[in-house]
Amino acid sequence: MVEKQKMILPGENITTEEEYASGKNTFAANGVIKSKIIGTATFDDTKKEVSVKGKGIRPIRMGDIVTGKVTLVKESTVVLELLSAENGKKILGVKTAQLPVRNVSTEYVSELRKTMRIGDIVRAKITMASPLAIDLATNEKGLGVIKAYCSNCRQEMQYSNEKLMCLACGNTEERKWFEAEQKPREFAPREGGFRPREDGFRPRDGGFRDRGGSGAGHGRNFDRGERSFPRSNFGAHEQGHEGREARRQGQGFAGHQNKPAQRW
Repeated sequence: MVEKQKMILPGENITTEEEYASGKNTFAANGVIKSKIIGTATFDDTKKEVSVKGKGIRPIRMGDIVTGKVTLVKESTVVLELLSAENGKKILGVKTAQLPVRNVSTEYVSELRKTMRIGDIVRAKITMASPLAIDLATNEKGLGVIKAYCSNCRQEMQYSNEKLMCLACGNTEERKWFEAEQKPREFAPREGGFRPREDGFRPRDGGFRDRGGSGAGHGRNFDRGERSFPRSNFGAHEQGHEGREARRQGQGFAGHQNKPAQRW
């Protein structure tokens, strides 16, 4: 015997497990029976069971096709108001989506205003869907602007020869039209390869070499007593340690009072 019926939403509490058992299209969580779908909750007192009759809601997901209206065109993204989804999907939660410039076309996009304008109706694919944001893409054939309006008189435009023409005022504009063929983005190497520098600079073969003379550095040793130091290491040692000690004692670099440091 059926006792009563009432409309219920997905996730809404219906009753408790103490009173009824979980039936069709319901589930139990922490002792509470909830609905899986939107529909009518039916309580059967004979079986002490509750069930829900109705159709399930399928929210939009990544890969679904949606239709939206352009509300804002920025430098790097297009903002759309989502209107509907295909294949019976429902748009829940966020009603706006963004179309980044990188997802607009496979061809190079120099200016977003040449691909979409405010008021255009766009067919796009969802590339990312979360409770807070939705990203779209139109870089495939069949995706893009499906209805465009003239920016001068706001009349609907007709597509012909890769351009849109307004029959009312004769204005022509560009769009990323959904029926247009998508050309792959090509990257051509610079002709002639790398060119030599104009100042004639050319790297030395074999790296840097010792040219000799008094200014020689690496690879030459200078005798000082019983030890032999490379010039660069010895200079760094004297200036770093003995030089500091000599300055503290008011002496010269070589250890003699009031005498200048001996240079090597």
